[in-house]
Amino acid sequence: MHPVTIKRILAVRDTRDRIEVGDRWVAVPGSGQLRPCDRCGREHEIHVDVELSDGRHANIGSGCAKGESMEVQSRLKSAVSAAQTRAKLSAELALAKEDYVKAQAAWEMVLKLPTPSPQLVEEVSDPRGMRQVWMMGDSKVWVLPGRTFDAERRQSLLNTWRNREYDKYGFDRSPHSYKNTMEDFTDRLAKIDRKLKALLF
Repeated sequence: MHPVTIKRILAVRDTRDRIEVGDRWVAVPGSGQLRPCDRCGREHEIHVDVELSDGRHANIGSGCAKGESMEVQSRLKSAVSAAQTRAKLSAELALAKEDYVKAQAAWEMVLKLPTPSPQLVEEVSDPRGMRQVWMMGDSKVWVLPGRTFDAERRQSLLNTWRNREYDKYGFDRSPHSYKNTMEDFTDRLAKIDRKLKALLF
């Protein structure tokens, strides 16, 4: 009788949660979905669905492919690594989405705030004329000699004031920057999904 071997790798999933420790994301042991292995009988949090040479489908652990061909072992090792990366990226993406939603909400709150009127608070003598200092709340802009407090300077002052108000919510980046981070993780997750799919057979 021929031994039953792995014919196809159908799916690989790392079900463990990830937490951020310092600048690293680490898997939390015991946080995943335990599923009994059809080979060793133990319960695993990384699930590998396979089709066996006798046509049956089975669930095995990531380290339960000993005795398989080198190709199967190599593909399985790479697929497990990709699944672990996918789980980490999913956790990072979830946090990035949360940060973006909070940042965008804070920015929208700032946009609803009453806008203080610009005030000319100082004029400084300069060899080329007078330099003006205009303030809005605790924000200020300079107007160089020969120029006026025009629409561009007014908008610059308004932007500065809004950014300072936004900073008070505790964010160190603009909503656009948080959105870029979220989109970057989305792209990376799509790439690892394609890689994982290519490793299955």
